[in-house]
Amino acid sequence: MTARLMDLRTLPSPVLAGHIFPGVRQQYYKFKSSCGFKLQNNLTTVGRRFCQCMNSNVRCSAEDVGLEKDSNVASSDISFYDARVLYCVSPAMGHNKESHPESNKRVPAIVDALERLELTPKYRSSAVFEAQNFQPASIDDIASVHARAYVAGLEKAMSRASDEGVIFIDGSGPTYATETTFQESLMAAGAGISLVDSVVAASRLRPDPPIGFALIRPPGHHAIPEGPMGFCVFGNIAVAARYAQRAHGLKRVLIIDFDVHHGNGTCDAFYDDPDIFFISTHQDGSYPGTGKIGQVGRGSGEGTTLNLPLPGGSVMMLMRWTHWLVCNSQRAHTTCSHQISNNLQRSYVEDAVCSSWKVDII
Repeated sequence: MTARLMDLRTLPSPVLAGHIFPGVRQQYYKFKSSCGFKLQNNLTTVGRRFCQCMNSNVRCSAEDVGLEKDSNVASSDISFYDARVLYCVSPAMGHNKESHPESNKRVPAIVDALERLELTPKYRSSAVFEAQNFQPASIDDIASVHARAYVAGLEKAMSRASDEGVIFIDGSGPTYATETTFQESLMAAGAGISLVDSVVAASRLRPDPPIGFALIRPPGHHAIPEGPMGFCVFGNIAVAARYAQRAHGLKRVLIIDFDVHHGNGTCDAFYDDPDIFFISTHQDGSYPGTGKIGQVGRGSGEGTTLNLPLPGGSVMMLMRWTHWLVCNSQRAHTTCSHQISNNLQRSYVEDAVCSSWKVDII
């Protein structure tokens, strides 16, 4: 299951770069020697790129792109404009392999947990809105991130999956497919696209647009541009980011990936892109073994990738770093909300911020 948070706003030019990276260095000095990380030069490179990006005052609101109120948003119900959280659910019930860790039990289990916690529209009234009747992503949407040969090959493989029931699509595994995988993967990516449309539409009507939350599978952050990997089929968050740029003119996008595993697919998709800033926190040495601190981007994208591999059991350290980042952002912008996505947006992105994570235990 991959979930995303998206928040798009029109903001004044941020001024926080000078504060963020010294603090990041301080947080990592504690375990630098034990882990052997050489952070100074890498964070300086990333920090320099961060400052360069922030010097641009490129901003985009719904008015800037001429979005109409009746745009193709996730739901025709006007009540979503008042919500604080918009969410989509795409459980991919047909994409399933019994006893496999990435099964169709995941999304229903999370929905049940949200219900028990009284975080659904049933309990939160207009504050939480479930967007339904969204459309699948188009082939062109997927091809903005993935090779067309891969997309066409996966679609063709559905006939074999129909005959055999379950097939593996990345050699011997672990990523599998059933006869519904292709269409359900398009629906998962389409949920994120619809939320981008919805948040942009809401941003035209109110100064504090909602966040978007996509509760979807198959997951996506391991899927590389050339194919599937690590249970992931299409890079859902990457597709949404590209769509935001193409359809709404939201030039600069920040993606925050927090998961025990490195989001290697998302990282690869934007490794040489100067307009998408990718941050990943993950356990050092975990699957797939990528996301080293020295991987900071390539070419014109050098400095727009920040990989933060953490030692096992360092959840509290990560929480302290997150708390520090929130506090610094709030000092720089007193109107900041308490969501970490909003605070990170104010430190770098004037157009869009997306967050991606995969639930590994339910």
